[in-house]
This record gives sequence, C-alpha cells and structure tokens, in this order.
Amino acid sequence: MKKLLIILLVIGTLGGLAVLIMQRAEKVQTARAEQAKPVILPKVSVKVSAAVARDFANVVEVTGEVRAKRVVQVYPKLGGRIEAMDVALGQRVAAGDVLARVEENDLGWREKQGVAGERAASAGVRQAAAQVDILKIELERAKKLYAEGALPEADLVRVQGQMTAASAALNAARAQVDVAKAGSGLAKEARSWTVVESPIDGVVTRRFAELGATAGPQMPMFELQDQSTLEIRVDVPAHALDTVKAAEVSGTELEFTVTERPGKVFKAKVKAIGRSLDAQSRRIQVELEASGDIVDEGVLPAMMATILLRTGERKGLVAAPREALITTVEGPSVFVVRDGKAKRLVPGEGDRTHVPVAEGLAVGDEVVVEGQETLRDGSEVQVVKPGDKVGAQGSDRAKPADAQGGKEAKGGNGEKVEAEVAP
Repeated sequence: MKKLLIILLVIGTLGGLAVLIMQRAEKVQTARAEQAKPVILPKVSVKVSAAVARDFANVVEVTGEVRAKRVVQVYPKLGGRIEAMDVALGQRVAAGDVLARVEENDLGWREKQGVAGERAASAGVRQAAAQVDILKIELERAKKLYAEGALPEADLVRVQGQMTAASAALNAARAQVDVAKAGSGLAKEARSWTVVESPIDGVVTRRFAELGATAGPQMPMFELQDQSTLEIRVDVPAHALDTVKAAEVSGTELEFTVTERPGKVFKAKVKAIGRSLDAQSRRIQVELEASGDIVDEGVLPAMMATILLRTGERKGLVAAPREALITTVEGPSVFVVRDGKAKRLVPGEGDRTHVPVAEGLAVGDEVVVEGQETLRDGSEVQVVKPGDKVGAQGSDRAKPADAQGGKEAKGGNGEKVEAEVAP
C-alpha cells in the first residue's frame, strides 16, 4: 500500500513539472514571436536640400602659441625696501621710464662724500701745480747764477731735486683726483641703482612686488612685453612644408584664428622656417609674424592660434549641406530620402558649409537638413514645406553636429577640408 502511494506521489510531481515546463516553453515561443515581428517606425516629417558637386581643398591644421616680440623680466640692481611703484599693471612704458624706486639708505651720503673727495683732490692738484711753477722760476735763476759762477753746484743740484719732487707730487695729486672721481662715480652709480628703469618700450604684463616689500637682485619686480608685433611659433608636418615655403617666397599672408575670438580671422606672414625636422614629431618649426596691431582686436600673448595650410584639392565631389550632418550611435551620419524612407550615408571630412559623401549620394538627391535627429536607417519620412513643423515622437538617438561646436573630423595626418563651389 505504501509503495503504491509513493508511486502515485512521484507520478503527480512529474506531471506538475511537465505542466510548468510546457507553460515556460509557451512563454518563450510567444516572446520570440513578438521579437520577430517587424518594428513599425513612426513616420517622420523632415525638410530636405539638394546634394551638390563641390571642389574641396585639403588643408592641414596646425596650432601654436601667440607670443610677444620680446619678453623681459626686470630685476633691481640693489636690494632694499620698495619706496615707490611708479607704474600700474597693463601700463605702456618707454625705454628709460622709471618703474619703481628702492630705498637709498646711506648711498646719498656716500655720493656726497665722493664729490667732496673729488674736490679735495682737485685742490691738491692746484697746490702741487703752484709749487712746481715756483720751483721752475727758482731753477732757471739757479742755472743762470751757476753759469756766471755766482752759485755753487751743490745749490743747483738741491734746486733741481726740489723741482723733481714737486713734479712727482703734482703727478700724485692728479692720480688722487682720478681715484676720487672713480669713488664719486661709483657712489653715483650705486645711488642710481635704487631707481628701476624700463629696458624696452613695452607693456607691464606682470608685477611681482608691492610697495613696502623688500626687493633683491635675485627676484624680478616686473615683466615687460614688447607687443608691437605678435609672433606665432608652430610645428608643421613635412608634407605641408611646400605650402609654407611658397607663402614665404611670395609674401602671401596665412590666415589664423584664436579660440578666444570666435568668428574673427587674422593674418600673419612667414618670418622664419627651421632647417631640420624634429626627430620625434617629424615636424619642422615655423615662425609667423602677425599683421597689424591685433592686440587692440583682443589677441593677446599666450592665446592659442590655429592656422590652416592648403595642401591640395579634391574636385567634383558630391556633397551635402553641413546642416545635414549629425552624430548617431553609428558615428557621423547624413540621411538621404529614397522612396519615402531615410537611408543613412557616411560623410567624409567637410568644411564650414558642406560635407562630401563618397558613396550612395548623387547630385540633386534630397538630403535631410531638418528633423533628422530621430531618424534611423529605414525610417519612413514625409518631406514638408518650409515653415511646416518637422520631427516625430521617437527615441533621442542623435545629436546635431553643431552641438559639437561645428568642428570637423580630422584624418590621421591632421588634415581636414575646405571647399569652393565647383564651376
């Protein structure tokens, strides 16, 4: 009896498990069937623009730091407490202008002492010269008397010795004047060291010391920059060197921009080209000189400049307007309308107005320029007229390329492109 009950219990348990397994299998099949159903994408209203043929110029983008023509740090020659600061930050100065003054202490008295010593030495010279003049007369008289036999030879020799001694004393007095002048000059020079002057025409760009602080010859007080001309130093790849050399020979100005002044284009001439490539970067250093007083236009030293060097052309490429370019999960994308559906195409390197599409686009094709943010490859689209609303409900799968700051992608050698309309 017990065995029969056990057998019935086992059979019941196995039956329950079989039912659960069958129910699970039905759910899996149902889920797979749902996944297999085609996804119905919402129809998206879009605006389009025609693809065109354009000539694209290859350009190499190089960057460099804007630099002042000269940068000088000014040190005091003498240490001491700063008694005066005569210039403000940003002030223009000329060579020789007083920037600051350091306390004199006893240097003024030393200068006066040197002047007094110079005067005393000069008086000694006059006294010695007068003695020489007196002895010259006495020597002439002694010679005359000796010649007449009226003066012993010993007296003549005595007068001659006195004359020699007086001449030596005069030379010593004159030497003492030179020593006194040197001492006085040193005292004046030391006192002049308390005045800190500008060595160049320029602008005060930094102040390292303040009024009342202690200055020393080992610490700079100011930084001055000669901003009459700004320079840019860039490292150019070897394959763009011919473009730079051509600009140098012809005097052609190259265009550059700075991030801090968006929308403005400045110009510079090639000033110097290096003679050797850098062993690691395989680039050559080039110095450019900016044209005009661009400081007044807001360009300052230490800003980063971007220069575009044209190295060649690609003619007759089919291109889409830049407004069509977006970034999707698949990467940079352009959508073209084909038979009422959107087809994703891969764009190349573009310029400010267009991007070339190497495959899948023909001149005149309708390229989506508005409403493409929610498109996927195969989305149904409806082209609307200007002024009508665009778009449809859908996942936010894309971002316009403009959200990235309008920067073009660059190739492995740093090249990007710039275009002109093909004739």
